Amino acid sequence: MYLDSYILSHIEPEGDYLYRLWRATNVQLLHGRMASGHLQGRLLKMFVEMIQPLNILEVGTFSGYSAICMAEGLANVKHTKEQGKKKGKVYTFEINDEQEEFTRPWIEGSPVANYIDFRIGDAIIEAPKLGISFDMAFIDGDKRTYTDAYEMALTVVRPGGFILADNTLWDGHVSDPAYDHDQQTVGIRHFNDLVANDPRVEAVILPMRDGLTIVRVRNDFEK
Repeated sequence: MYLDSYILSHIEPEGDYLYRLWRATNVQLLHGRMASGHLQGRLLKMFVEMIQPLNILEVGTFSGYSAICMAEGLANVKHTKEQGKKKGKVYTFEINDEQEEFTRPWIEGSPVANYIDFRIGDAIIEAPKLGISFDMAFIDGDKRTYTDAYEMALTVVRPGGFILADNTLWDGHVSDPAYDHDQQTVGIRHFNDLVANDPRVEAVILPMRDGLTIVRVRNDFEK
C-alpha cells in the first residue's frame, strides 16, 4: 500500500472531476474497483497521446472513468494531414442498460464530453455497424466474451493499430487450478492463450493492477 501511495504521488494528478467520479463509483455501485482508477487512467491517457488515434473503441463503459481518461488524451492529440481536421472520438459501449442512469450524467458533465460517444448496446454486434476504422480499442467488458470482443476488434482496428485488454491476470486466478470451473476465469484464459498464439498480432502483458494486455495488430495483417 505504501508503494501504491508513492506511485500515485509521483505521477500526473488524477484531477478533481475524476476523483469525484471514482468516489461516486465506489460508493454508489457494486464492484466499484472495476473502474480504472488513477494509475491506469493516467496510463490510458498517455497511451492515447502516444498512439495519436483518431477513433477509439471501448468495450465496456462501466462508470465512464476510462472513457473520460482516453478522451482527455484525445483532446491533446494533433491529428495528421491524412486524418484531416476531424475531432477524435471515443465510441464506448455498455451492454448493461441499468448502468446508463449513473454513467451518462458523469460523461456528459465531463470537460471532454464532446470527445465521447456513449452508447448502450453490445459492442460485439453494434461496433462493426458503425463502419469506422479504429486506431485503438480498449476491451474491459464481460470476461466470458473476451475472445469474441477481441475477434470483433480485429475486424475494425486498422493494421498497425492497438488493442488493450484489462483484467487479463484476473487477481491471479488465471494460474490457479481452483478456478478451473469459473467461467470468467476460463474466458480470460482463452483470451490470453489466443493472443499469445495469434500470428496476426504482437502482445505484452503489463502486471499492473489486475493485468493489462497491450496488443499491436501487425502491419501485414489482412482482414
